[in-house]
Amino acid sequence: MNFFNFVELSHFLIDNYVNEGDIVVDCTSGNGFDSLYLCKRMQGKGFLFSFDIQKEATKRTNKNLKENCSYDNYKVINDSHSNINQYIEDNIDFAIYNLGYLPNSDSKMKTNFRDTIISLKKILELLKNKGIIVIVAYTGHDEGKERDEIFVFLKNINPKKFSVMNLNLINANKYPPEVFLIQKNA
Repeated sequence: MNFFNFVELSHFLIDNYVNEGDIVVDCTSGNGFDSLYLCKRMQGKGFLFSFDIQKEATKRTNKNLKENCSYDNYKVINDSHSNINQYIEDNIDFAIYNLGYLPNSDSKMKTNFRDTIISLKKILELLKNKGIIVIVAYTGHDEGKERDEIFVFLKNINPKKFSVMNLNLINANKYPPEVFLIQKNA
């Protein structure tokens, strides 16, 4: 396991914190890779909600899930993750964000800090005790504004209710991604 590869780190967290029967959310489905990994991990039990604002992303995610996962315990939603409360009423065990824009598409269509923070506020309310949120943020797509705003928001949430960690590569290329991990305290 390479902890410095954030995809592998995300998979490690999914493998160790997502159980069959959990309610999980892919807040930015993109090509559907995180959704597929989550769906396979749950073995047909529980439920996956997968969001993306781009119709193309939801098409790619649906295609990826239909072709590569034999389970049907998911719903792919063409809407902003900021509207999560319109689709989910249950408590959430795990959520993942991979911020930025959809690879091989219009890079002007991307996540933004306002919607992401609205979404985070709603997910924090729905998160079960010991539930996990993973956020992969990229500093290059908007000069780091989304990452910076999320950092400030997370730095100020109640430490008695949530533990927050920020992982970044300090000797990597010009715009390395960063990971935020949030866990709801019991």
